[in-house]
Amino acid sequence: MGARLVPAAFAAAAVVTGAHAADRVADALSHPGGRPALVAIYYVLRTIIVAAFAAFTWRRAEPYRRSREPLALGACAVAIAAVLAFTPPGGGSAQGLMLAGDLVAVLGCLWLLASVLALGRCFGVLPEARGLVTRGPYRAVRHPVYLGEITACAGLALAAPSLRNGLVLAVFVGAQLVRMGFEERALTHAFPEYAAYAERTPRLVPRPGLSRRTIADATAAHAPGAH
Repeated sequence: MGARLVPAAFAAAAVVTGAHAADRVADALSHPGGRPALVAIYYVLRTIIVAAFAAFTWRRAEPYRRSREPLALGACAVAIAAVLAFTPPGGGSAQGLMLAGDLVAVLGCLWLLASVLALGRCFGVLPEARGLVTRGPYRAVRHPVYLGEITACAGLALAAPSLRNGLVLAVFVGAQLVRMGFEERALTHAFPEYAAYAERTPRLVPRPGLSRRTIADATAAHAPGAH
């Protein structure tokens, strides 16, 4: 029963987000322009991402290593709450910042979607070891899902700059860093080859000078990570 609650929750969230996306798409069609289109794309991407979460958590295998530490559970709860705590742009917000923020949020969601698709059924809400993924965005960084989420939230904060949104973003990033630590510990214990992958692959910020050989080596380790 418990195993069905997570995909059911994601499916319900996808329905709600999909309704918002439909409204934004209708608004974009009625008011052609840069920002309505970006907002519509953002909500459509969010809907697809949450639907993918629901699909990948449905009837999946048990993880190689679980993480049930209270701090890990708390970090997950804080991250989810932080996403919901962002305030939208107000009437007096600068158009330039709103456009820039919306664009950053869309780019973050595109990267997040690619990362989730690469992760597949290894995706998990809690920092658990469900598989070691080194393909796709995982060739560039060890935690591309977190990178996409942080980028998207940074876009939300940029579109509506305020002390509150700045603090929410800081809390969100802090919670994600805690989750990364637990996740890496679980992966290190579950997969002996993770240490070599971690040594050659940046944690969160892509390395511009990453060589083709490094990418090829990462691709060769084709075992089905965590985000």
